[in-house]
Amino acid sequence: MFNYINPSFSLFGLQIHWYAICILIGVILAVVAGVIEGRKIGIPSDYIYTGVIIVLPCAIIGARIWYVLFNLDSFHSFSQVLGLDGNGLSGLAIQGGVIVAILTIYFYCRYRKISLYRILDVVAPGFLIGQICGRWGNFCNHELYGPKVQNTELFQALLPKFITENMQIPQGGPFYHPVFLYESLLNLVGLIIMLVLRRKFKKLKSGDLIGGYLVWYGMVRIFTESLRSQSGAGEILMAGPIPVSILMSVIFIVAGIAFLITKRFFGPQDYYADIMAKIKEGRYDTILFDLDGTLLNTKNLIYRSFVYTFEHFRPDHILTDEELDSFFGPSLKETFSRYSDNEEEIQAMIDYYREFNIRKHDELVTAFPGAKALIHKLDRRGYKLGVVSSKKKDLVEHGLEMFGMLDKIKIVIGEDEVLNHKPDPEGILKAMEYLNSRKALYVGDGVGDILAGKNANIDTVGVLYSDRKEKIIAAEPTYTIKSLNDLLNILVE
Repeated sequence: MFNYINPSFSLFGLQIHWYAICILIGVILAVVAGVIEGRKIGIPSDYIYTGVIIVLPCAIIGARIWYVLFNLDSFHSFSQVLGLDGNGLSGLAIQGGVIVAILTIYFYCRYRKISLYRILDVVAPGFLIGQICGRWGNFCNHELYGPKVQNTELFQALLPKFITENMQIPQGGPFYHPVFLYESLLNLVGLIIMLVLRRKFKKLKSGDLIGGYLVWYGMVRIFTESLRSQSGAGEILMAGPIPVSILMSVIFIVAGIAFLITKRFFGPQDYYADIMAKIKEGRYDTILFDLDGTLLNTKNLIYRSFVYTFEHFRPDHILTDEELDSFFGPSLKETFSRYSDNEEEIQAMIDYYREFNIRKHDELVTAFPGAKALIHKLDRRGYKLGVVSSKKKDLVEHGLEMFGMLDKIKIVIGEDEVLNHKPDPEGILKAMEYLNSRKALYVGDGVGDILAGKNANIDTVGVLYSDRKEKIIAAEPTYTIKSLNDLLNILVE
């Protein structure tokens, strides 16, 4: 026997409303869909997440105010308006939420200096997703139903039992048409149409989806509100003799049509398909990293290795901080050649340095915050990953393996695999050739890294969490980041 659905349930002493759960599910699905589509049209996911945090509370407030304004007789105190009377926010009008949400999105886009049309292209399907799920909250609340069902046998034969019996209002009473279901399904049809147009209709322009949403939702709401008005429930908001929802639906339809027409004369004329193609063409498929100072914090190890070596070979030479900083980037041979013309001594210095460096490596090296998570995330998203370093390949691989990154790196180019070291582009070009790279990005912490990337004719990212911040900026990389996670914004992830 089917149990009549209660609008809420208790969990750990808290009263949880099914309506809130349905809304939350809708929000989550809308955000996930928005992030996925946002990547395709050049909107960083952080912009979407931040936007949701700002827009969602404003939309809820708007929906509540809209409900209160057209239902003033039911409210007798400000605490009741705020939902502090024990009944919570039992009364939200979605059209008010949509209006406030669009206004908030407009100001958010102006503040962040991002394309309003592109954001609305992401938001429009999200509105429908939220409404599809939210209407099931009405189902749990035993509301948003239409007239009594005349042919109960056909009604029970066509629909699942959990729906039909929950549409007996009150419990055990007559069956009512599940208008919540009609609206949810019609919005699902609208969502499918949007998704198909977005991929198949080449003449769809950026911003068209929000106009289409206003028209579609307006028509759906007129239909469902017409049925709802026959329920006898008395829950419809009225503006005089006219149901508010029908009036606003007409305004939505007119506004949507007007928007679609006027934007073809005054707004950007970008086709949605062209935007996607341009973003895809400009998207990096390969990310190459330097190692020391970029993925791994080897500063202490390198400093102590050089000090150890100079104490043995040049005990009277006092290394300055400027000298030590200059050792980052160049190969060991280049560095020690500044202090000796004897090839045998240079090699001895290199061997001495490496013996200490290897012995102390695991003790003194750490990974920069977020390095492993970033590498794993980039790998999951299909990027080809490589490391081009001025260290020997086996040492690079050991460091990557030590911090759980080696299995995600497809190619490692060490100093022993090239004839010409950074700033020569040989290592980068070799990695790109191996990975069959279409468009690569090189991330590094030294001037030599930036110059090597430029010499390879690819974009570069200079990290600003090293001690060479000013020099990196002076080298004019394509981008700079303050943390490894900032790289995701550059990749529109």
